[in-house]
Amino acid sequence: MLVLLALTTRISCADEAADRQKIEVTVQQLSINENFAELEQMARTFRAPQARTSSGLWKLTLFYIGLSRSLKDDRNDDQVWSGIEARISKWQRAYPDSAVAQLAYAEMLINRAWAIRGRGFAGEVEKKNWKPFYDYIEKARVYLEEHKKTASKDPYWYQQMENIAKYQSWTEDKMTRLVDEGLSKMPQFYPLYFGAIDYYVPKWGGNAHAVEKFARKALERTSSTEGFGMYARVYWYASQTQYGNTLFTDSLVDWPVMKKGIDDVLIKFPDPWNINHFAKFACDAKDKKKTAELIAMIKSDLLPEVWGSQFAFEHCRRWSGTP
Repeated sequence: MLVLLALTTRISCADEAADRQKIEVTVQQLSINENFAELEQMARTFRAPQARTSSGLWKLTLFYIGLSRSLKDDRNDDQVWSGIEARISKWQRAYPDSAVAQLAYAEMLINRAWAIRGRGFAGEVEKKNWKPFYDYIEKARVYLEEHKKTASKDPYWYQQMENIAKYQSWTEDKMTRLVDEGLSKMPQFYPLYFGAIDYYVPKWGGNAHAVEKFARKALERTSSTEGFGMYARVYWYASQTQYGNTLFTDSLVDWPVMKKGIDDVLIKFPDPWNINHFAKFACDAKDKKKTAELIAMIKSDLLPEVWGSQFAFEHCRRWSGTP
């Protein structure tokens, strides 16, 4: 497509992975060092819709990844967790009306739950650990509900509640009300769509039909601003968390619709990170023409980590007939 080929002259060469890591590490260190003023300022800046990475990812997402890492410890040790809680309490005293400080406390409770449960498969969890795991998840839910008036001004409140809904196996009606409420306030905040997908994938008791139904609703909700782009992003996320390389065999993704979404994403964010991922999707979908078109846009910006190996990229390049 000529429109997309023309975009190669505008491709940002920013290192998406390095930019993401920089934000995450910076936030993590600021939190550990109790630099609450700078954390508050970063959060305010990153809530702006234009605060995106070159691929279009919300920087607020990276902010909370870094913050969560600073409030995490794999040890179920009361002394360790008391220290983390004390740091958050100090933050809350300095900024009593801070949504971020309140969300940090809920994040700490969720992380404590996982420290008790462990990161293994459900069948590997000791029976005695299930009750305290769910007790801490419930504490987080109650805390978030009690602080909703302030904390829900930040979209991460809804993202945390979506995670809790998944852990507590909420009914679909209840989950739908939560998602609709969040998206009515922040329809362009991608993580709210991704959190819902986590609820609908087979891993958490859903199925491919539920994923496709939600992807279509996401497309309808955002078509005026994203075109078909949200459909592509939703399935991109689903491939990362559920389907992997089996997206086009195990899900109900509609490739022609996803292909339109790819075009719409690249119009706004013609970044090498996106182009490499989308070229791989096109190859997995066995669309030779689209694969060749996207690989031709990569030029010197090949990201081997996206493809898994240089061999995988070369296979798709040769198969598509790209020079």
